Amino acid sequence: MRSKISVFNWSFNKSFSDEKNSLDKAKCKILYSIFLIFFLKVICVLITSIYFDQNIQFIRAVIFLSLYLVLFRCFLLKLLSFKTIAHIIVLSSLLLISSNLFVTAKSVNIITIQFAFSLVLCSFFIINSAYGFFYSSLAIALIMTPMLFGSKYELFANSDGALASPGFELIVILNFISIIFIPYLFVEAFIKTIKEKEALNLQLLASVEVANEAAQSKSNFLSTMSHELRTPLNAVIGTTNLLLSDTYHKDQESNLNDLKFSASCLLDIVNDILDFNKLDSSNLKLETIKVNLENLIERVCSGLVNQANEKGIELKIAVNSEISNYDVFTDPTRITQIIYNLVGNAIKFTAKGNVSILLDILSKNNEYLKIRFSIKDTGIGVNEDKMNSIFEPFNQASSSITRNYGGTGLGLSIVKRLISLFNSEIKLESKIGEGSNFYFDIDFKYSQKTLEKEQEILTEVYNISDLNILVAEDNLMNRVLIKKVLSKWNNEPVFAIDGLDAIEISKNKTFDVILMDLHMPKIDGYEASKAIRNDASNINQKTPIIAFTASVSNTILEDIELAGMNDFIYKPFNVDEMYNKLRNIKNPKA
Repeated sequence: MRSKISVFNWSFNKSFSDEKNSLDKAKCKILYSIFLIFFLKVICVLITSIYFDQNIQFIRAVIFLSLYLVLFRCFLLKLLSFKTIAHIIVLSSLLLISSNLFVTAKSVNIITIQFAFSLVLCSFFIINSAYGFFYSSLAIALIMTPMLFGSKYELFANSDGALASPGFELIVILNFISIIFIPYLFVEAFIKTIKEKEALNLQLLASVEVANEAAQSKSNFLSTMSHELRTPLNAVIGTTNLLLSDTYHKDQESNLNDLKFSASCLLDIVNDILDFNKLDSSNLKLETIKVNLENLIERVCSGLVNQANEKGIELKIAVNSEISNYDVFTDPTRITQIIYNLVGNAIKFTAKGNVSILLDILSKNNEYLKIRFSIKDTGIGVNEDKMNSIFEPFNQASSSITRNYGGTGLGLSIVKRLISLFNSEIKLESKIGEGSNFYFDIDFKYSQKTLEKEQEILTEVYNISDLNILVAEDNLMNRVLIKKVLSKWNNEPVFAIDGLDAIEISKNKTFDVILMDLHMPKIDGYEASKAIRNDASNINQKTPIIAFTASVSNTILEDIELAGMNDFIYKPFNVDEMYNKLRNIKNPKA
């Protein structure tokens, strides 16, 4: 509860310490000063009028003193708003000017002029420019009228006239003090406000710098952690694939599949977190590649068929036949990610029935093809009040969903952000117990497919025995895995255990390609690549270098290019991707 302020409490700081803005505080100081100086004026007028029997001056002083005491009390106790009190003060000044002109002095004397100046200053400084102009115009009109018409207004025949000396002189001095002090307070506050703004700008710049450093630290941390997490996963998944491709006892198949599934689930969680961070930092850019959309959807779903079959769910694909007549220009990686997340989610939350992927043409013109993607399921459905929240990061429809189905709650958030990159939005129709329909529309630039018969792709026997490969990798398990994979392709690579080792080996033997891990002790892959590129005596100065990394830093493409590397392969690596990049290293156009 606010304690009451006595009318005799002259402490401005105690009464208005809650004013934070310097200009607002200056306005309060100006009004406070006006009250104090006015009370001094009234004392002078009362003493002078009593001594010289100036009754009209005495009556006028008593009236204004009563008014100002009430206003002063309202000002200190904040019973009226500041603006209201300011308007009353300015109007009372107009009344003082009028009484000087028409009642007491009946002429334009120095006190009248001073009152007019004070009114102009107060109206502009403590109210605003619009009211300042209005009140100033009224004051000037009151003063100019008798001057222009050369008349005096004898409203009171027995008027006592102007205030007697020395009261007159004291009022003039106090008025001059007001005229000087009011602008001083305002200018002081103005300068203080500018300094405060400059200080805030400096704080803002410092905060931005701290935020940038924090963002960079976050990016470095995630890059390092992604490398540390994905490197062992690379060995686990790669070794599991090797075991599954070799001859094994039938009773081991289940265990190997469980191992691969668990490692893949862990990799999906890591990738979700890293993808979310990349999207959150707004560093993700879309590629534009000619794509056969029908084939792309089929390839995506081929990786999910086993997952659906294990649950006894039918996975259906229905693509409008007209779509097969066109190639679209888009980012196949992001389309794959969107469909994979949505279909994977649908399978996860569907116990029986089916999951359908539908593609249909909504409209077409000479340049764009609008296609609707729909992913329908017969699963558990989503409550209407949860349809928006499930697209928020780390959020699922209920805690029981997390317990029963697992997941990070990032999949749909990533989908939503990826779709927004295509200038579209995802929509949801769902009923509890009946299923859900996630759909979105994308405008693609397109081209008509040529009528030439597509060349059949012949199955190639993996063989890179003709390549001399240097692998710079500090992790023992990864070296073992890479050696096993390359040996299946009839290749025996040379290994370097760190960056310095890679530089030394590259000086003594010519290689067709160098696989360079980025995070290594002594010298990392970036510095090792720069050293090879900048050493004119190194026989592998122009040898293609492929970054081999588990890091997914937002700037990795830029960083490897600056280091002089030609390409990159992510860990855990896809064996087909690795083979194709190695096989075609002598013929980049392939």
